[in-house]
Amino acid sequence: MFNKPTFTIIYSPISSWAAHGQNKLWQELSGCRQAKLFLYGCDHPRARYALNLATQDLRILVGLLTGHTDLNRHLHIMGLCQDSCCPLCQEDEYTNLHFIAHCSALMLLRKNILGDYTLLLDSLRNIH
Repeated sequence: MFNKPTFTIIYSPISSWAAHGQNKLWQELSGCRQAKLFLYGCDHPRARYALNLATQDLRILVGLLTGHTDLNRHLHIMGLCQDSCCPLCQEDEYTNLHFIAHCSALMLLRKNILGDYTLLLDSLRNIH
């Protein structure tokens, strides 16, 4: 087995190389439009946090990050809902971004939980 300094000398550049490669592939990927709004690339602390969530909470998080949720826009695309409007504020596109960052009906709740009435994408990417 390697001693600690030798392991670090070998592991650190390999880990850095792998993260760089993953981030490059993520940026070049043509799909995943909604997930790319929230995720810049490889983020090990957030991945560790997500993997420690209960299964139901992880399912909700993944749905919000990818847009595959029970929100009207996604249900409308799948043909399960007649319109894509927000049922709370009647905004045209009821997407995950609208729900998390912009819905006027959720402004007070958003202020209490996330610290502001509306959020920009850059602020969302920095929220743990």
